Amino acid sequence: MYELRGVTKRYWCGAGPVDALAGVDLVVGDGHRLVVQGPAGSGKSTLLRLLGGRGRPTSGSVELDGTDLAALPEARLAAVRAESIGYVCEDRDLSPALSVLENVGTALAPLGFGGAARRERAADALESVGLGAFATRLPRELRDGGMRRLAIARALVKRPKVLLADEPTGDLEGAVRDEIMELLEEVWKERGLTFVMVTHDSALVRDAPRLAVIRGGRVSVAENAERRERIGSIRANLR
Repeated sequence: MYELRGVTKRYWCGAGPVDALAGVDLVVGDGHRLVVQGPAGSGKSTLLRLLGGRGRPTSGSVELDGTDLAALPEARLAAVRAESIGYVCEDRDLSPALSVLENVGTALAPLGFGGAARRERAADALESVGLGAFATRLPRELRDGGMRRLAIARALVKRPKVLLADEPTGDLEGAVRDEIMELLEEVWKERGLTFVMVTHDSALVRDAPRLAVIRGGRVSVAENAERRERIGSIRANLR
């Protein structure tokens, strides 16, 4: 379970300090899915990075299962990232010179996997996202959402308890986008992951069981049923 208390992340620019996040309190329960939405520059990716232990807040605490990630020494924080958190990253995190199987296997290096064990675990992850037949290909040979499936496989190969995704359908369209959405839904349900996703995709926002909206560094959270009730009330008032 994630619990954020009073989280502020401040950056300094030419005009002075800017709070990407300002006093954020947030709870994400085990096995829950949270979709995060907000305008460009609102702090969505900053929030995801803090949840993933890829940055530290200026103040406040980011607890995962009772452990404050912000207070951990770097070596221990790296271990938590490697063991517990899967991060669906952009394509630039892939090595173009390595095969699809080898790219997935690199995520296991910090956990001490090597040789046959690494290849076996990587092959299982590729099968789970529909890329089993492409293990020996290079990333550039993948088409129709294949790179996104590869990024998901890299995140899942560690068998994490948390999955974080930043715009996983951002540049996809039509049937390919729908397939990636269905894959992420399937992964979340079958594995019981705690799943936090940043997206502008209206379909993902509409179907989310919980939605966090970030504006001006502040976060407000609404349940799906609550959002539907609000929409129904607005429509009724317009009649």
